[in-house]
Amino acid sequence: MVLENLKPEIVWNIFEYVLAKTPRPSHHEEMIRKKIKSWLTEQSRKNRLNYVINEDSVGNILIRKSATRGMELAPSLMLQAHMDMVCETDRAEGFDFMKSGIPIRIQDNLEWLDADGTTLGADDGIGVALALAALVDQSIKVHGPIEVLITVNEEDGFDGATLLNPVDLDIKSKLMINLDGGPLEDIVVGSVCGRRIRFSKKLDWIDYNESEQLEFYEISVQGLLSGHSGEDIHLPRANANKLVGRIISNISQEMKIFVSKWQGGTKSNVIPAKSSIIIGFASKDNQKFEELLNEEISSILQYYEKFEPNLKIKFKKALPRKYLPEEESKLLISTINIIPHGVLKVSSIYDKFIESSNNLGIINTEKETEIIWLYPRSMIRSELNSFCVSIKQLGEIGGWKVFLRPVLPEWLPDLESNFLNYVKTEFEDLLKKNVKTTVVHGGLETGMISTRISGLQMVSLGPTVEGLHSPSEKLKIADVGVLYTLIKKLIENILKLNQ
Repeated sequence: MVLENLKPEIVWNIFEYVLAKTPRPSHHEEMIRKKIKSWLTEQSRKNRLNYVINEDSVGNILIRKSATRGMELAPSLMLQAHMDMVCETDRAEGFDFMKSGIPIRIQDNLEWLDADGTTLGADDGIGVALALAALVDQSIKVHGPIEVLITVNEEDGFDGATLLNPVDLDIKSKLMINLDGGPLEDIVVGSVCGRRIRFSKKLDWIDYNESEQLEFYEISVQGLLSGHSGEDIHLPRANANKLVGRIISNISQEMKIFVSKWQGGTKSNVIPAKSSIIIGFASKDNQKFEELLNEEISSILQYYEKFEPNLKIKFKKALPRKYLPEEESKLLISTINIIPHGVLKVSSIYDKFIESSNNLGIINTEKETEIIWLYPRSMIRSELNSFCVSIKQLGEIGGWKVFLRPVLPEWLPDLESNFLNYVKTEFEDLLKKNVKTTVVHGGLETGMISTRISGLQMVSLGPTVEGLHSPSEKLKIADVGVLYTLIKKLIENILKLNQ
């Protein structure tokens, strides 16, 4: 056991043995769903606890625990988290997230928990662990009705929230704490909307012929810090797809380039950490190519040396293979180079808040139906819509088929909410200092869930997690105990809302 000495033991035990040891990639939640239900059955038998467990058609789970005697009229409180995780690794040999648990470890400083070469899955495994702990913790002697809602596929489309069926799940609560927020001393009261965009195109490949006298090279960008495409988009981090696009675009101004293969990024909501391209060009241009390439590499490394300390740009000769004709190669290169990445607009309403952004998440020439994936976000729905229209126009000019997935709705702050005031008062009493309310540039399920459950009052809380959606993801250990104490306090004092 890695976490046996951490407190509160009940939370860390669930995180290690239920969450970390069970595979739970997005779209593949069957194993973790089965594990949660079997674990609850075991807890019910061992501790003589009674739960109602409901499941809807998409795989969301709702667990209900009845109020203790004398608390039957207290408002029902729902704790909500998502069971899936982003699966990213920087291990050279890769990592099979479908067969292996997460290799969690406590850092030498004893302050942070992370994983050995993979994402940790604290997003949102620690939220699930906190919610389940509150259900089974027998030290909570007084409580009203408690519901725990655990959703599927938050990370790749909000399917669980979008297809949530409150009737099938028999949801009673009108108060909800989403446990996918953070950092610790922030109460999240709003989040942005977003919409994934896919470019597709039937590419016309040319088989290589030796008489054409072409050289082929592979260029790779790797070692980037990566991160969450919402929470980290404002940081000075490079996008591997954009760096490759920049390099090849500049070289193509001086000589003909034929794209043979291009793969970069794995998730639309992750800033790409690596990208590689195989290109062909006339053998007579070999010296010019290497001169131009080295010049670009030198410029990029010099610019990013303080922001991306592990950035590596490598190139090597590659075997001849099929390739795209000149005009189609130009189109692909130009499209990637032109599509904006990063912060698009800073808010004039919320101080220092990123209003709109875009992440150029994936390029993969091996899949004609989904060659490019983008993920724009905005706090303002009309600004998101305007950007999506411009991107669709850009794609159509180049003959791309552009598909817009449904909008994942924004969550607008309700600063007059009685529930928010209750949570803030209890939190400040616990910490003995002021806490702030904030909006986040990441997408939360709260916006979508509020469209499924009318009259819902919500806040979002979480411990400090850094490096989300990347192998550098880490969780601040001390925050978990503080947050769990707050959750227990909110459960036990819920009658204050009726005063």
